[in-house]
Amino acid sequence: MLKAREILRLKHDLGLSLREIGNSCNCGKSTVSEVLERAERAKIVWPTEMSDKQLMSLLYPPVENKNSPPEPDMDYIFCEMKKKSVTLMLLWEEYKAKYPDGIMYTQFCKRYRNFKKGNDITLHKEHKAGEEVEVDWAKWKAFHLAQYVKSLYM
Repeated sequence: MLKAREILRLKHDLGLSLREIGNSCNCGKSTVSEVLERAERAKIVWPTEMSDKQLMSLLYPPVENKNSPPEPDMDYIFCEMKKKSVTLMLLWEEYKAKYPDGIMYTQFCKRYRNFKKGNDITLHKEHKAGEEVEVDWAKWKAFHLAQYVKSLYM
């Protein structure tokens, strides 16, 4: 049986004290007091026909954290990072100007790295051998320039 259900049963059916309920349920009297206060706030009456899951969701509702800073738009940041001379520091400063209570730079960079890992997009290109050739002209030029310079000194 759920400990919270047992606390409610012992209090309402047997009328035990907080200390006696705590000893019986193997918990402190402050825990017993807290469960009874939460049950009173949630207007839970005994005996209850609720399942354990329903009872716990009424006793311990999810906490709404209104103070969490807004998340940066990673799609926008990803697109901006493709531009020349744009850095994460510049994008973070832009984000902080818009949201002064936003996340700090380290978390900003960490979230961007995680976003990039999760969106590792690659392109598989089908090709038949000998049908076409792809040349990296920058490397080709660098190689031939090096060969030319080497021939000058030999």
